[in-house]
Amino acid sequence: MSTKADKFVKSYKTLSQIPALVSGHIRSNGIVSTNWSQRNLEKGKNTEFTREFFTKNLKKVAESLPLEVSTEIISKLSKSEKFRAVLRDFDSKQFLEVWQGHNLIRSVDLNTLDIHGAVYSDVEFSSFEWSPDEKKILYVAEKKNPKSEPFYKRKAPSTNGVGDGNGEEKTKGEEHLFIQDWGEQLVGKKNSIIAQYNIESDTVDILKGVPEDLFVAQPKYSPDGSYVIGVAYQLEPRKLGVIYCANRTNSIFYLNFDGKFVSLPFKNVAVKSPIFSPNGKYVLWLQRKAGGPHASAMQLVRADTPLNENSTSKVIVDIVDEEKEIEGGKLFYGLYNTGFIRRPWASQNHLIVNTNQKYTINSYIINIESGSIKQLDTTEGSLRVVDVCEDTLLAVKRHFFIPDQVVIGKLPQSDKDSEIVWENLTTSDPVPGLENCMFKYLDLKAPQGDVTDFNAIYIGPKSGKDKTVPLIVMPHGGPHSVFGNYLFLEETMYLSHGFAIILINYRGSLGSGQKSVEFLPGKIGSADVEDCIQATDEALSRYPWLNPNQLALAGGSHGGFLVTHLSGQYPDKFKAVIARNPVIDVASMSVSSDIPDWTYVEAGKEYSQKGEVDNEILAFMRKVSPIVHAHKVKAPTLLQIGSKDLRVPSHQGLEHYYRLKANGVVTKLNLYDDNHPLGSVPNEFDNIINSFLWIEEHLGIEN
Repeated sequence: MSTKADKFVKSYKTLSQIPALVSGHIRSNGIVSTNWSQRNLEKGKNTEFTREFFTKNLKKVAESLPLEVSTEIISKLSKSEKFRAVLRDFDSKQFLEVWQGHNLIRSVDLNTLDIHGAVYSDVEFSSFEWSPDEKKILYVAEKKNPKSEPFYKRKAPSTNGVGDGNGEEKTKGEEHLFIQDWGEQLVGKKNSIIAQYNIESDTVDILKGVPEDLFVAQPKYSPDGSYVIGVAYQLEPRKLGVIYCANRTNSIFYLNFDGKFVSLPFKNVAVKSPIFSPNGKYVLWLQRKAGGPHASAMQLVRADTPLNENSTSKVIVDIVDEEKEIEGGKLFYGLYNTGFIRRPWASQNHLIVNTNQKYTINSYIINIESGSIKQLDTTEGSLRVVDVCEDTLLAVKRHFFIPDQVVIGKLPQSDKDSEIVWENLTTSDPVPGLENCMFKYLDLKAPQGDVTDFNAIYIGPKSGKDKTVPLIVMPHGGPHSVFGNYLFLEETMYLSHGFAIILINYRGSLGSGQKSVEFLPGKIGSADVEDCIQATDEALSRYPWLNPNQLALAGGSHGGFLVTHLSGQYPDKFKAVIARNPVIDVASMSVSSDIPDWTYVEAGKEYSQKGEVDNEILAFMRKVSPIVHAHKVKAPTLLQIGSKDLRVPSHQGLEHYYRLKANGVVTKLNLYDDNHPLGSVPNEFDNIINSFLWIEEHLGIEN
């Protein structure tokens, strides 16, 4: 290991020991169970563990030692807390376990049953639900495909007329038949089934009645257990990638145990996360128009139960174009969440939601009858409620400089008062080395456009000698995503080594109204680039200790698109570039990404493969791509590319690499056996350390 790398490796090893809260559950006996995740560099993957807090009148009186649960894929307590269901991975097999008290009463090797494929555990499709009578468990799994064999295959002679003994009829010549899956991070998920495990009979049944042309996801039991609801996607003509994409055409379905299936007659909508109200009177879900930007503001809607072919929905919280005033005089910018926590109900009519709002994540109470919205107040930073039990809330406070802090509190009795007195279950001291750091929210206005408001966040030293602090310019990916106030490892490492950062929520970002989201398509490569320059110049103007001659760029995906644009359009401004899986040529990505519609929408046109190829839109895609400015780049560029990336395929980064090399630019490409986020612990570790070394070298920073 080089001496230069030692300090960064040490920092990573220290900061990677800071865990992040994954989930929490308030028990009826005063016990609060929490699940955490922490990077484990030695194992090369995250370690998952639980911590339990024992409370009395919401005050912590004791705490258990952490208990590792890394082999658990999903777990769920029954409502009475008598049972606990666990889906566990062991030796590459999946086991369904049921625990009662301190005993394991059922353990099912799902692979041996061989009635379906792998059980889903992703956030987009999965479910793991107890029936109301606590006798069954509902889940989603991959449909078992019929086996096939070659047109010609020599077979062993039959014995006593029994044949090969497996009793399973096989199709011929279909072993190479292509069946599309759901793309990036959902590889192998092609056709789903809903399964139900019966604890008493120790059997698994597959629910009947789902049409062959539909893919079902996120099923939930009705309050009386007589039917299930969920989300149904069309399988044809094409599956477009779902991860990070809330714009896929689908509907809400009803399915009873006699096989009656009803898909609600919605047109041109995309829905997410149906849930029942506590009294079973309503089904609620999140909804938006199908197509368009991959992420946007959502409506909260409801329908009366039971669902049927004639069901209609009512909007409770509508999409907010810019901003609206809610209770207490607060400003609200709309809902951007695509799901709910497991137990989101504070009463029959009060729903708790978490959503991005400009530069923070906030929690709100929504009255589903009146549509009124109240913000849960907190100190600076973000607040995310993780569990609700009657009038008690479990939440996590998040902050750029402080590890996750778990708090518990009671909702106020008065509807007019939204303040909660939070009691700490964990103590979180500021991360060492950041004592001289601050963050500032910068509300900015672009000089022109139908939408002018955007924002950025400065994080870095509170002061310093003039022109002594290097600045890392970071636009987020998406482009319809957002930076919020929470601790993340790479940012913390930069701060601890004397850098400052500007996080840029350019126009098109979430959390600032739907008009901002809809502004960017057709203007990528120009409006978003201009916002990055304006935010950078604003930071340089406000904070004289920033060094304008030591500016570096770092971004991934659409953030990579922007940093490669910036290095080409402003070749003398930036001195080093880090680009992770960047979009380089929108036109070529239009035929290779798992979301080809993204390229059309962001170029300003709806996606379609019908009819003649539109060469004009392809030419426009090329025109707005970083590749057209690559010949002007001067800044040394480090490309970090995932060979298994289906969202921004590796040829994008390779195309930029070869062009920069041909034009004499100092460039380097690291190719990882990974997908779009480069999220495995070893790959994250390698790309962060290499990023630091690259920036230090090319900004001329001495050890």
